[in-house]
Amino acid sequence: MGIYQRDERWMVYWNHNGKRHDKSFGRGDLAQAKAQYFDRAVQEALAKGLPVPDPQSVTAAVQVAQTGSTTDTPTSQVLGQQPSGMLLSDLGSKYLAHMQASGRTEKHIRNIEHLVNHVFIPVLGDKPVNDLTYQDDMVPFIIHFQGVSSRTGKVRSQYTVNKYCDYLSFIFNFGIDNGFTSVNPLKIWKKPKVQPWDMKLTLDDAKKIMANAEPHLKWAMEVCFNLGTRPGESELLSLRWEDVDFKAGTVRIYASKTKTYRTVPINPEFLKRLEKEQAESQTGYVIEYMGRKLTTIRKAFKNACKRAGINYPTRMYDLRHLFATTLLRKGADLAAVSKMMGHSTVKMTADTYYHYMEGEKERAVRLLPELLTA
Repeated sequence: MGIYQRDERWMVYWNHNGKRHDKSFGRGDLAQAKAQYFDRAVQEALAKGLPVPDPQSVTAAVQVAQTGSTTDTPTSQVLGQQPSGMLLSDLGSKYLAHMQASGRTEKHIRNIEHLVNHVFIPVLGDKPVNDLTYQDDMVPFIIHFQGVSSRTGKVRSQYTVNKYCDYLSFIFNFGIDNGFTSVNPLKIWKKPKVQPWDMKLTLDDAKKIMANAEPHLKWAMEVCFNLGTRPGESELLSLRWEDVDFKAGTVRIYASKTKTYRTVPINPEFLKRLEKEQAESQTGYVIEYMGRKLTTIRKAFKNACKRAGINYPTRMYDLRHLFATTLLRKGADLAAVSKMMGHSTVKMTADTYYHYMEGEKERAVRLLPELLTA
């Protein structure tokens, strides 16, 4: 890789995946400065195993160092100058440190780190955050991710696009709140509504999945359904035996998503199952695998669904939904279910689950007495 001239045009070339690439930046001092800056950016990207950045984004703010003379400017004085202000990579690093200090899970921090270094920066370029604008940077960013994923070969869902924008907006707002930067170029973006998840999992199908599940997954599904936990490290896989009060028949669940605790009563029959599992446990965690803590069960659940012949989309999270809808359909108090789910308001529970309660309006009108007159 390197810089060269062709017909007085400044060019950059590099090799990637066995193929040579050439990029022209035009003629003159500014073109040379841009070529030098882009060449360094390409070298850094390839050294880190990242995609080659977009030339226009990388060189958009490159300037030419000025001298007292307007002619015969020495080559050594033609430089690509990076504007002042915190780069996106630096702000991302500070945000990751903030999340670690705030007690976020390692898995979540690794996920954000991956997005910053391998998703956001390769598309936006490692530019000063204050130079980013909605029209020139965010709109192309959003349109890019509305396309086909190179990993899956499928068009990304609007949910994924919204999630990327949300995470990026969190980072921008963090920069403003701490005085590192002064703009959030996503501030005027309006999040499109996403079609709610179509939860199809039934009790019968859940039993089929359990019948085809490995022992650790079978137990995890049982715990998730009986306690209504969020799956993954946010709740289920971080649940410890010390959180279970066997005498009171309750479990104290910490929700890392909302940073709150909630107490859930335990069905007496399931409490006996917990006592039996605790006696055989090798760790301090309710869910374990071969004597160690689990960090994910997504793949095991997917494989169990496949073996069970479940051909519609379903997730481990659907067991939490099944916990709520089963209780509500059997007449449980909406406020009580809301508390056990850890929702901030009863309205949130009603908005999420009321449409699953088939026949409730009909049952309600049958409670009315007759209004007769003599």
